Amino acid sequence: MKKKKIIVDIERMKYPFTGLHNYCENLYKSLLNSNSKFFEFYFFSHSSVDLPKGIHRMNRKLIEKLFLIKPRKYKLWHITYQDSKFVPKGKIKIVYTIHDLNFLYADKSEAKKKKLLRNVQETIKRADHITVISNFVLNDIKKNLNLYNKSVTVIHNGVTVAEYPNFDSPKYIPTKKYIFTLGTVLYKKHFHVLPQLVDGTEYELIIAGILPDKNYVQTIEDEIKKNNVSTQVTLTGPISEEEKYWYIKNCSAFVFPSISEGFGIPPIEAMVLGKPVFLSTHTSLPEVGGKHAYYFNSFDKKEMQKVFTDGMQDFIENNRKNAVIKWGKQFNWDKASKQYLNVYKQVLGIKTNNTKQKKTANITALIITYNEEENITSILQNISFANEIIIIDSFSNDRTVEIIKKHPNVKLVQNKFKNFSEQRNFALAQATNDWVLFMDADERISDDFIDEICALSESNSNNIAYESHRKNYINKKLIKYSGWQNDTIFRFFNKKYVNYDERKWVHETLKINGNTDLTANPIIHYSYKNFNDLKNRTTFYATLKAKELFEKGEKSNAFKLYIKPIYTFVRHYFLGLGILDGNSGLQIAYISSIGVHRRYLELQKLHNTEKNS
Repeated sequence: MKKKKIIVDIERMKYPFTGLHNYCENLYKSLLNSNSKFFEFYFFSHSSVDLPKGIHRMNRKLIEKLFLIKPRKYKLWHITYQDSKFVPKGKIKIVYTIHDLNFLYADKSEAKKKKLLRNVQETIKRADHITVISNFVLNDIKKNLNLYNKSVTVIHNGVTVAEYPNFDSPKYIPTKKYIFTLGTVLYKKHFHVLPQLVDGTEYELIIAGILPDKNYVQTIEDEIKKNNVSTQVTLTGPISEEEKYWYIKNCSAFVFPSISEGFGIPPIEAMVLGKPVFLSTHTSLPEVGGKHAYYFNSFDKKEMQKVFTDGMQDFIENNRKNAVIKWGKQFNWDKASKQYLNVYKQVLGIKTNNTKQKKTANITALIITYNEEENITSILQNISFANEIIIIDSFSNDRTVEIIKKHPNVKLVQNKFKNFSEQRNFALAQATNDWVLFMDADERISDDFIDEICALSESNSNNIAYESHRKNYINKKLIKYSGWQNDTIFRFFNKKYVNYDERKWVHETLKINGNTDLTANPIIHYSYKNFNDLKNRTTFYATLKAKELFEKGEKSNAFKLYIKPIYTFVRHYFLGLGILDGNSGLQIAYISSIGVHRRYLELQKLHNTEKNS
């Protein structure tokens, strides 16, 4: 097949010694190294950027900041950072990468912040697919912007550590053991809290990076004087790749107290070289460092020094080096470029037969079943990445149990069904892992969802439960409205901090003792085979709900029997925009209203039976 021409914006490489330069350089190299049989890459760059000969380069023109049109032969344009002025017009497909919204937390006027946010919003609106470099960034976007239901993929940055084993002449050579940090020396990096870390210790502190803000450099120098550590702290200014390698390779520890990071490459570089890493708990850093970094929970001097002392002792005594290296190496450009290539394919509608090999994670996948012979094989394949799979079956009378028994790695437990909440709590008690993925047999998750929750289970986040959007289908047709467009559900959580409220027999509620967040990726829910299936299950749920209400002492009346069903129809069909789902929306609204009527009719029957007994 003829290769499709893609333009990748690497214009930010005009600024050396910056994170965006590093990102663009590694992205273009890894895309070229992929030898893709689908794409031919063209790189939109600045004339000052030195690129190897033979690369398809397109030097940007000043006028293109205002108006950018590219010939039709180019099929896709990749905007590689959120503030880019280069957004093409026309029908070309757009992939838009957002690294952070740090400008919202910077020392800028509210008018400036609103303008920058507006610009990002306009580019999101123009884009066909969004990529972000961390789950933190995605959640920040969701809080501040409208994604217009665009597809979003989290692609962690890759880290490439160039090694220079023979280099031994950095601009400053410390005279004793030292702690190292690296980054653009701005307030958001919070380097000014570090001089107090070495006060009264045997360590030197080396801070490397460009110095664009003289006032902030003065702040650091004031802290150096305040803590009387002028002989222990050195600001090197910008350093070469060789010097960076030397400083990381020979340091005792790497510290990075930044309070505003979209990702954070330097800590991963230090991890790849087997160094203990100390981070702040802000923004994306707990996601990046996971359980393999140490964290400053505050910037109090005594607390920072205690975290550092305890961390160094733990790293040495428990021989953490190999685990740290393994964690760091998972962030690589080979993996990242494959994810970008998959996004390009998705946007351009290119289908491949390549199947992704799923990882194995310390996660327990739970399912409760009853007569699920049509779904059970597919869901078991879908959750095969989990190292523990447990099925709680309510004594199915079809082939469900027979099929499950053909999977030797699946644990089958049969338990009599009383209600959904009790059955789910029974299932939770069987899990041996802390992190649980609780699926229904008619739900499916993507490889991106799997990658996301595997990373979350290993992260150092304070969140203990994650809610997910669900895309609901009836007979393979996506229901976009009808009140189902806002369907969210908790499916991934730490079982130590949750349980199901057994007062609710149906539409069960997870009680959560801790912080929650939203996953980047949705769950696909093949809800009902057809509308007859929807009607039958709605009737079953109505009967079960009536029993729940009866146990609570609630009674039926004319309002509940006749007015609530009418309101339910209006809520689904008009307020929930079911009218936009056509005939499907009409049927959903009608069946939902019948379900509510049935609920209170059954409740009335239960009270009549009790009265006559």
